[in-house]
Amino acid sequence: MSDKTMKIILSALTAVLLVLIVCLFAFKGGASRADLNKLALRIGDLRQYRTMNRADVNGAMERAFSRVGYNVITTTEDNLYPNIADDAGVNIYVRGYNPFNELKTEKKDVVNVVYIRNFDSLYPEELDSFDGIATSSHDFYNYVMGAGYAAAYLPEFTDPTVFYPAPRPELERNLLYVGDNDRHSPAMEAAIAAKLPVEIYGRFWTGNIEDEFIKGEYIHDNDLGAYFSSAKINLVNVAEHESEVGIIPSRVYDIAASKGFMLAPYNKEIEAVFGDSIPMYKNAEELKSLYNQYINNPAARAEKAEKAYRIAVSEYNVDAFVQRLNGLVEFLINEKRL
Repeated sequence: MSDKTMKIILSALTAVLLVLIVCLFAFKGGASRADLNKLALRIGDLRQYRTMNRADVNGAMERAFSRVGYNVITTTEDNLYPNIADDAGVNIYVRGYNPFNELKTEKKDVVNVVYIRNFDSLYPEELDSFDGIATSSHDFYNYVMGAGYAAAYLPEFTDPTVFYPAPRPELERNLLYVGDNDRHSPAMEAAIAAKLPVEIYGRFWTGNIEDEFIKGEYIHDNDLGAYFSSAKINLVNVAEHESEVGIIPSRVYDIAASKGFMLAPYNKEIEAVFGDSIPMYKNAEELKSLYNQYINNPAARAEKAEKAYRIAVSEYNVDAFVQRLNGLVEFLINEKRL
């Protein structure tokens, strides 16, 4: 074979190779590639999205992620995660009590993070379905980090544009409790045992407690801050499992951001974050003692409410939360070299 023929063959092969390389890059960069600037907040189901304060929480997250620069889409599993979110490069699964039945993990050019709001763990088969795990439980965070997973400890947060000091004289009352009777409430159990004059706003109490305590089933999100600000004492519920695994309910941050004074069942994480600004009790007798100590001492209530307020709005606002969560996302993007 002559040198000329060899050069022609090599030139042809080179041209073919270049075409293949161009086609490969065109394919990888095509419309099917996920958009890392698009973020999908994926909620377990519509019921969870609309109850237990989830709608305003997820709405706050959506607005905060938008401020970071993402194009944010919120979807729920009930409607099979609509096609508008299919090309999202960042998927944040907001987990409540139920597992996800449909995980968008088949794509390799995306980041999938689960945020566990008020549950202490994932089912074992779920752990490996996500690139990263964000949890409001300090204990579970320590566990998943020790197990080798990429994780972030993300305490709950408040939205200061919704919850802020707005006291109204007509809303003043001695002891306010806002919450549904959908699970055991150590706070209400202690208040009733102590025979305190608690006023309840929430569902499912009728028929389960004396009518004199029930003042309504619902307070609109836009008015909650005013109720918290106006009550002399807010009674906040902390479930047993939240105390056991180090979760601070979002309601604590909301009341604090409203500059409301509160009493809470003992919780080690509340103590670690808020110090003595939120007095806590372990039984009905201790609750009654705290109630009697503070009900006629507005100066002491105001001092503690101010301290809790500064902590909540400066360190646990929604923008600080999203920045922490986005730090995990950016770490995973770099790890996966996307």
